[in-house]
Amino acid sequence: MTDVWTRVGKFDRQAVAIVDGAGPRGNGVPHYSRRKPGAPQFMPPGQTLILMSHDLGAVWGWWRPAPSSGIKAMNGHDGWTCTLFRNDGPQRSSELILLAEEALFESGLGCGPSGLLTYVFRKKVRSANPGYCYKVAGWKKVGVSADGRKDLLQKPWALAGIGL
Repeated sequence: MTDVWTRVGKFDRQAVAIVDGAGPRGNGVPHYSRRKPGAPQFMPPGQTLILMSHDLGAVWGWWRPAPSSGIKAMNGHDGWTCTLFRNDGPQRSSELILLAEEALFESGLGCGPSGLLTYVFRKKVRSANPGYCYKVAGWKKVGVSADGRKDLLQKPWALAGIGL
């Protein structure tokens, strides 16, 4: 893996605290993807790869439907989706994104033809350019969510770990 991330499970207490904004550097506000703050699990069912930074400042969650289940993602894409990224630490988010891509690549789990995906909820991020850290890491806006509130960003699997 990388020298920044440690792989953890979806019930990891320290990761849950970071996601809920209660980690050592948290602001007390749960990540916007969190449906039930305080719940012991913070990722959807399916195949996951969850990363927590060694300094307890960041959590990253990759997700896809379990390939053996025959279930398809609701958006019709076949790839790994970042369903959660919270960075309260000092490292640049774009650098953490590239390292999370490398960790996924190094895991040997493979990837579907849609590559790497994420949704950025424009009104829930504090940025004049929502998704900027992903864009610096080489992701491109390819669409919007069904409700029109989130930008869909994508990066080809072949470019995992490579920024602009």
